[in-house]
Amino acid sequence: MKDASPQTIYLKDYTPFGWIVDRVQLTFRLSPTATRVLSRIEYRPNPAATPGAFFLHGTDMTLISARIDGTLVTPSLTDEGLTCDVPDGPFIWEAEVEIDPAANTALEGLYLSNGMFCTQCEAEGFRKITYYPDRPDVMAPFAVRIESDLPVLLSNGNPVAQGPGWAEWDDPWPKPAYLFALVAGDLVALKDRFTTLSGREVELAIWTRADEAHKTAFGMEALKKSMRWDEEVYGREYDLDVFNIVAVSDFNMGAMENKGLNIFNSSCVLASPDTSTDAIFERIEGIIAHEYFHNWTGNRITCRDWFQLCLKEGLTVFRDQQFTSDMRSEPVKRIDDVLVLRAHQFKEDNGPLAHPVRPDHFVEINNFYTATVYEKGAEVIRMLKLPVGDAAYDKALALYFDRHDGDAATIEDWLQVFEDATGRDLTQFKRWYEQAGTPRLTVTDDFKDGTYTLNFKQETQPTPGQPVKDPRVIPIAVGLLNPNGDEVVPTTLLEMSGAEQSFRFEGLAARPVPSILRGFSAPVILQRDTTNAERAFLLAHDTDPFNKWEAGRSLALDALTRMIRDDAAPDAGLLDALDRALADETLDPAFRAFLLALPSEDELAQSLFDAGTTPDPALIHDRREALRNAVATHCGGTLAALYDRHQVHGPYSPDAEPAGKRALTNAALSLLTLTDGGARARAQFARADNMTLSQAALGALLSIGSGQDELAAFEAKWTADKLVMDRWFGMQVAHAAPDRVAETVAALTTRPDFDMKNPNRFRAVFGALSGNAAGFHHASGSGYDLMADWLIRLDDINPQTTARMTTAFQSAKRYDADRKAKIRAALGRIMAKDRLSRDTREMAERILGDL
Repeated sequence: MKDASPQTIYLKDYTPFGWIVDRVQLTFRLSPTATRVLSRIEYRPNPAATPGAFFLHGTDMTLISARIDGTLVTPSLTDEGLTCDVPDGPFIWEAEVEIDPAANTALEGLYLSNGMFCTQCEAEGFRKITYYPDRPDVMAPFAVRIESDLPVLLSNGNPVAQGPGWAEWDDPWPKPAYLFALVAGDLVALKDRFTTLSGREVELAIWTRADEAHKTAFGMEALKKSMRWDEEVYGREYDLDVFNIVAVSDFNMGAMENKGLNIFNSSCVLASPDTSTDAIFERIEGIIAHEYFHNWTGNRITCRDWFQLCLKEGLTVFRDQQFTSDMRSEPVKRIDDVLVLRAHQFKEDNGPLAHPVRPDHFVEINNFYTATVYEKGAEVIRMLKLPVGDAAYDKALALYFDRHDGDAATIEDWLQVFEDATGRDLTQFKRWYEQAGTPRLTVTDDFKDGTYTLNFKQETQPTPGQPVKDPRVIPIAVGLLNPNGDEVVPTTLLEMSGAEQSFRFEGLAARPVPSILRGFSAPVILQRDTTNAERAFLLAHDTDPFNKWEAGRSLALDALTRMIRDDAAPDAGLLDALDRALADETLDPAFRAFLLALPSEDELAQSLFDAGTTPDPALIHDRREALRNAVATHCGGTLAALYDRHQVHGPYSPDAEPAGKRALTNAALSLLTLTDGGARARAQFARADNMTLSQAALGALLSIGSGQDELAAFEAKWTADKLVMDRWFGMQVAHAAPDRVAETVAALTTRPDFDMKNPNRFRAVFGALSGNAAGFHHASGSGYDLMADWLIRLDDINPQTTARMTTAFQSAKRYDADRKAKIRAALGRIMAKDRLSRDTREMAERILGDL
């Protein structure tokens, strides 16, 4: 981690490990500062590999002793691991090491969180626990003994035996080291049972601290829904006698799918109506499903190497998206997923951090847990499914599970399964895994003698290390509407494979209006010259929910672009179209809430940059606020009616219908606050009986520079709840005026309850700083300086979080020379830090390389 000259690892250099591990036995004698780990591991030569030197990964530990077949040996040690001479045949390796969990602030390996021992081993954390071949293609069954006075002692698999001060666990399913888990602490559990389709009884438990036990009920129901859904939709049953979830307050990730013992960031599993918003409930439901689904797509079938990370993550993200669509609203979920994709992955694809869905090299694998691997990886799965349909997709997945159960697989294995199951040649499709960048799909059309022609041209800009791009297979879902708004050609899937390609529709009575890329059928940027009248027509008449929303979004983007670039007034056509759509009670309230969400300042900056204009963050913020005020004024009557009509009465439920109504009333409230001085927001805050209403009202008030009394009341009520207070911190930065952002951050970081060692609290403040575009990119450079100052301080404590936060600078090339110079200076200070971690160094170097 402190290597001054980190080495680049290449996919082409993969070789299998020279030995097979038949069984792992571990004993943990837990102590906060001096935990002893005893390992007994059975090795034998791998007939499919050339043995080479016997090397075991290991770092940040003290080797007490090592034995081979009972005889003491003296291995050769480095900072990265050890090498040792071993017999030609099978042998037993035994080692005793000492580690210091209390000093492990990086939160990788075994560490302490509020007095609880817990682990995080993905991707390469197990090497901080004991000496072992810490790579995903080495799979073995694990038996674990934990010795501690703490009352709850958990590990992977099934419980075997326990007594005063000890417990033993056995996981019969071979797994790589990254799926190992251990938890020990003073915990309580919500317990339940689940009966699988074959009649097996599974004991379920969600473990947490006693003061958080009241927040576990929703998570348990989400877990049971996930288990049933995976059986019904994918035919996958759970395969152990117990399934445990543990909530941890100090965690770098959202959650971790360790076999039989999922460890969750507490923010991703704990919820109650008074402390959690509708969005948090939905997020928790999706994350619990994601981690559970990994039991088959990730655990039973894992990755051969970390270059194949998208194999488990892309497929599992797609599965959790399907689950949420089934549990809630498919059109709303699709819009939400595309917003996330565009906000994070498209930005990644368009900058110095661009990489293929399956990278071919890396320095630090932790830096590749990205939107490209996860979200774009899911879009690739969606594109595989679209042309073949549900039945063929189900056949392919069944074959995948049958053929590769117990394997450490590759993308080639996955595509071969799909080819065998469907008969399709996926040679060209594989480019989606191999090429970085977002294709731009340019469209022109022609109508003559009843024949309508759509002409497509695809082009992908060069990305780091990939100057030339080959055409990809792009599935384009298209529908055609006649001038009356009737659909004359229902959704048809066009498969584009060339750099340029045309498709014809015959027998049409009049020139149609095309609805292109329905359902966002491919992760591309669509470029087509169109009029606002056509956009308004599609907003009114398109039968595809996504493209109906996209038409409104495009109208708003065009209006804002002209306001910024040409100093135009807010577009009257947009305001009228929005007012009509908002008043349409046939539309889902959650859908209408999305219509009210204008393009973000970051999206506007990228759009302007793509069009050849250097974005001015202050001007973008000003014009966007002007349009929000114009919408509030023009649509005021409709917004007020919506706010009153869709109030939810009765007991709180996070289900889709009431959540959609609250989403709409809160979106309306945000705009009404601009014109009523905050009267409605204050009233809502005072009467709110759930966090969704309370937090929305507070945010609305903060956005107009008001709400200090409510902010103080919120703090007084929730000061003991860390998760709620994380949002209290973040809201102040997110809603601060651009020229007060740095001042707000500086004040918050001086508070005694700002704990930079806690990733949730640090991200709450500095994630909000980077998200407040006008504040972060303030002309003074204060945002850049603050971010750099704190990242330099954090790097010694938690390199993984530091590296991820460094991505705040990834869009530097968009901006003017002065801002670029300030960003270059901020990154230069980070690079100059003594003993900078390789995690952070890699990210900073890549971004600087684009400047």
